Amino acid sequence: MTRVRPRVLVLLVALASGVAQSFGRFSYAVLLPAIDRDLLGSYAVAGLVGTANVAAYLVGTFTVSALSRRIRPAAAIKAGLAASAVGLGLLTVAGSAVQLAVGLTLTGLGGAFIWVPAPGLAGSVVRPSRRGAAIGVAGSGIGAGIVVASALAAVLHARGGDASWRTVYLVETVIAVVTLVACLVLLRPAPHRLDAQPVRARALRRVPGWVGLTGGYAAYGFAYSIYTTYLVTALEDDAGFSAGHASAVYTLVGVALIGGGLVLGLLSDRWGRGRTLVLGFLVMAGAILLVPVGVEPLASGSALLFGAMMSGLPAVIAAHLSESLTPREFAGAFGRCTLAFGVAQLCGPPLGGALAQATGGFLVPFVLAAAVAVAGAGLNVGVLRATREPGRSDVGLRLSR
Repeated sequence: MTRVRPRVLVLLVALASGVAQSFGRFSYAVLLPAIDRDLLGSYAVAGLVGTANVAAYLVGTFTVSALSRRIRPAAAIKAGLAASAVGLGLLTVAGSAVQLAVGLTLTGLGGAFIWVPAPGLAGSVVRPSRRGAAIGVAGSGIGAGIVVASALAAVLHARGGDASWRTVYLVETVIAVVTLVACLVLLRPAPHRLDAQPVRARALRRVPGWVGLTGGYAAYGFAYSIYTTYLVTALEDDAGFSAGHASAVYTLVGVALIGGGLVLGLLSDRWGRGRTLVLGFLVMAGAILLVPVGVEPLASGSALLFGAMMSGLPAVIAAHLSESLTPREFAGAFGRCTLAFGVAQLCGPPLGGALAQATGGFLVPFVLAAAVAVAGAGLNVGVLRATREPGRSDVGLRLSR
């Protein structure tokens, strides 16, 4: 696909993934209290502004999936980085809710153009036995970016107060521009048999166990959205944690994100994708159930386990897809899976909030999220069975020879 060495390409994809998800999506949640006090003055308005990013991400996912037969993965990533850099730059100078929404819309679109093709590109340049690890490393940029954003927010807020959120976005803009330049210089298309392969419509249906895989990703999106949205609130309101303590627990999710993709990717290379997915969903369910217990060290353990699964499960899902698809087919197939994830992600927080309001606490929402994660494990039993079938072809292996 490119002239760059595999290790350098995977590193570039990791940096791009950090820009796409950590800077373009999760930074807003980290900076929201300061943005609200400095500019918006209403959490209701802040919620509507944040919705612009999620909606744009879904639109971008659909678009890049539809265009996957026409553009190379590297080209999509470059376009996404350009949109993300512009969006982050607008966030730096935003003076109103409308301008914030425009910036978050651009980062949402850019994030989809980066993340949907990124795992397939990273997995295509290594031998099949290392594919899960490569995709895991590529996704580790998300966790690293969350840690960087959190650290920047804490340090700069201590010095500059609420207005420092603009400086955080400025630093992220610079990183995005540097990453874009590096990709423009290094990710140069070269004649290769991968690009010569026809991009087949409905490629997802050729993936063994694709129905369970897609349903499992939707279950992941639902469970993940409830956990990340209400973790801090549940620890503060139900368990009596201080605001600082609850925030520190949330930070552990980002720390575990860094290594989760690599760990589960390596395990899936050794144990198989289906077995790792089933185990990963069960671990996720257990981590969710630790939150209502509301004591340490179980709360911190929950954050670490959940963060590892949060980055690890998508890495294994992506690795399984790349076993049967070319990089350009991967973008379309992964995009369709991501649409299921995105819709479920939108449903989780409103339902979780309504249940918490009706029951007077977050026990029921977290039990529901855990049950959905268990359902994800059940759905991926189909992947486990499909990958055990004899005579299964491996497109990625044939193309890499």
